[in-house]
Amino acid sequence: MKYFLKHLPILAALALSACTRSANAPAKHTVEAGPLQVWTVYPGKLEARQVKVIMSKFNGSATIVELAPEGMPVHAGDLLVKFDSSQLERDLLKLQRDYQLAKSDLERTEKAELPLELRDIEAQRLEAQMNYEAEKQFLEDTRELMKEDLVSGQEVDQQKLKVEQLLSQVQKLDQKIELTRDFLHPAAMERARATLSSAEQELSLARAQLESCTVTSPADGVVVYRPLHISGEFRTVRVGDSLFKNQPFMIIPDMRDLIVEVQIPEAELSRIEAGRDVRVTPLSYPDLKIPGSVENVGSMATILADRPGWQRFFRAVIGLTQSDGRLRSGMSVQAEILSYSTEQAVLIPRNYVHMDGAQPFVRLAGASAKKHPLKLGWADVSNFEVLDGLKPGDVVTP
Repeated sequence: MKYFLKHLPILAALALSACTRSANAPAKHTVEAGPLQVWTVYPGKLEARQVKVIMSKFNGSATIVELAPEGMPVHAGDLLVKFDSSQLERDLLKLQRDYQLAKSDLERTEKAELPLELRDIEAQRLEAQMNYEAEKQFLEDTRELMKEDLVSGQEVDQQKLKVEQLLSQVQKLDQKIELTRDFLHPAAMERARATLSSAEQELSLARAQLESCTVTSPADGVVVYRPLHISGEFRTVRVGDSLFKNQPFMIIPDMRDLIVEVQIPEAELSRIEAGRDVRVTPLSYPDLKIPGSVENVGSMATILADRPGWQRFFRAVIGLTQSDGRLRSGMSVQAEILSYSTEQAVLIPRNYVHMDGAQPFVRLAGASAKKHPLKLGWADVSNFEVLDGLKPGDVVTP
C-alpha cells in the first residue's frame, strides 16, 4: 500500500504511456544503465530579495511636482519624488528671523539688561547705606547734645525713627539684590533660553520638512509604483497628486538579488529540500533559463485562496545565482526543481512498460507470453528507473 501511494504519480504516468504507446516502437530494446534527472515544475513569482518602500515623510499633505518615471533604473541618491515646497520656504524665512531675534534677545538679556539692572540696585543700596551711616552718626551726636540740654528728647526720637527707616531701606535693598541674583535673573535667562530653544526647534522642524520635500533613492534598483486610493480612484500616483505622511506609493526592488516564491503541494513536499538545483524560466522569455537553488521550505502548511480548502501548500524560496536585464519584479515564472538525480540508474523507456492493475511489468525477449514484474523508481519524460526486476544487458520487447 505504501508503495502504491508513494509511486502513484509514476503509475498514472504508466497508464498514460500505455494509452499513447506508439505502434512503431522498436521490436527489441537492450536495457542500459545511465544518468537520470527528474525535474518537477512549479509556477512561481519573481521578487527582489531587498525591496525599499518609499513613502512621504512630510507632516501633513504634500503635492507632487516632480516624479521619476516607472521602470527607470536608479542608483542610491537619485531623485525619485519632489513635493511642492514654496509655502514652506516662505515660512522658513520667518522662522529664521524669529530665531535670530530670540538669539539676540538672549544675548541682550544676559550681557546688558540683567547686569545693568543689578548694578542699579546695588547703587541704590550703596546710597541707602551711606545715608543710613550719616543719619546714624547724626543720631549719636544728637544724643550728646541732649545731655547738654541743647536738643529736646522729641528731636532725638525723630532722628532715631529716621535711622530705623533708612536701615529698613538698606535691608530691603539687600533682600532685593539677593532675590534678583537667585531667582529673578535666572528666571529671565530661562525664559530667554526657552524662547531661543523653541525658535531653534521650529526652525529645525521646518528644515526637516524642507528636506522631506525631496525624496531620493535609498538603494540601487528600479522604480515601481504601488497603486493606492487617490481622489476616489485606485491607481498609481502622478504629478499634482497629494500624499500624506507614511503613505507608501513606490518601491525600489534591488534586481541584482532575486528570489522566486513557489507553493509546494503537501503531497510533493518530500521532493523538495534546501540545496536542490533549480532552473527558472520567465513566462515572458521562454528561452531564458536562470540557474538557482532552493534556499528554504516553509514549516507551516497554508491554504491558497484559489485552491480547494482541503489542499495544503508549503512556501518555498528559491535564490537565483544569476540575473538578467529583462527581468522585472512580480514576473510569473516556472521553476524546475531537481527532485532526483543519479549517475547510474537502470533505465527502461516508457514504451516498454505495461501495467497489470497496480503492478508494472515488461516482456522479456524470447518469452513474450510471460509478464516480468518490475519495481520502478523515479521517471523522466522518456525513461523509468528500474529498482528491481531488470539489469543492464537484458532485452525487452514492446
